[in-house]
Amino acid sequence: MPENITKQVYEAISFEEGGEPNYKNLLKNFISEGLFINNKGEKPMIKPINDYVSFIKTNVEAGNILSIKETELNRKVTIFGNVGNIISQYKLEAQSGAGKQTRYGVNLFQIIKHDKDWKISSMCWDDNEDKSLLDIVIEQ
Repeated sequence: MPENITKQVYEAISFEEGGEPNYKNLLKNFISEGLFINNKGEKPMIKPINDYVSFIKTNVEAGNILSIKETELNRKVTIFGNVGNIISQYKLEAQSGAGKQTRYGVNLFQIIKHDKDWKISSMCWDDNEDKSLLDIVIEQ
């Protein structure tokens, strides 16, 4: 079910200090041509899924990222035939060499039905430290 995609992605990217993300489980949720789009800051960072995994892996191995815990706070799924969109509000707790930070944001997952399974074709996000901004994102 498409609703399980966000849970699987958050579980795959999250890891304790001394560990690493579950790259295999992260990759299995994307089409091979999938894109990660980090739209924080002045210019988007757009990477194919394999390049993004390499980027994270390099930063974990270098000790720049020590741990990540990403949890979903709210979700809205829209499906039309073989295409869909998931709006997922999240909380990110990360530990790096610079210290601990907590951020709140929204992941937008574009999903497609691919070989009888739902896969992510792109994932884009923005976040900040102000959780109150999430209140205006998803209307219940």
